[in-house]
Amino acid sequence: EEEKSHKILHNVDVLEKEADVLRRKIQQDVSRGELNPSIRQNLSHLVKRMDDVANCCTGVARRIVTIPFIFWEQSSEETIKIVLEIMEITVECSVFLDKILIDLLKDRENVKEYASQINQKEHAVDLLNIKLRKSLQQTDYKVNFFTIFTVGNVFDILEAISDSIEGVADYIMVLLTSSSSL
Repeated sequence: EEEKSHKILHNVDVLEKEADVLRRKIQQDVSRGELNPSIRQNLSHLVKRMDDVANCCTGVARRIVTIPFIFWEQSSEETIKIVLEIMEITVECSVFLDKILIDLLKDRENVKEYASQINQKEHAVDLLNIKLRKSLQQTDYKVNFFTIFTVGNVFDILEAISDSIEGVADYIMVLLTSSSSL
């Protein structure tokens, strides 16, 4: 299991580095382009918000592999179930982010619906996060304090992924409702 988790971390790291290279290339292209300064600024902000999503994902991946397996072994089934549900909903959020970006480049017919789905899923993650915190406190963990600190940090950043995705969707909606922003 540990080897598998390190391989996944490596893959996430590679994807995040590729995303950084792509972000820099887009920012260079946008700055050189013959775009209206307002549109240039909006695109730069959008790219930055998307980079925040990638950074949150990498942050979780880097930290979660450092949590000793004993923590997970001591966790209740309820806790594990909630963590997996949060992760599943977060992945669903990312799928809708992909859809919203593709639709943004096409006919823009479903952007509002996809943004609404992201908002609903992000809210579900918020509620599950509260439930998770309560579940974690019902277990008498026999691990060191730094492990507990790391776990809290992982769950904070995990929640921030869906928050960041929602931020991108909300920003896209603002851009689409303001005249000639994109």
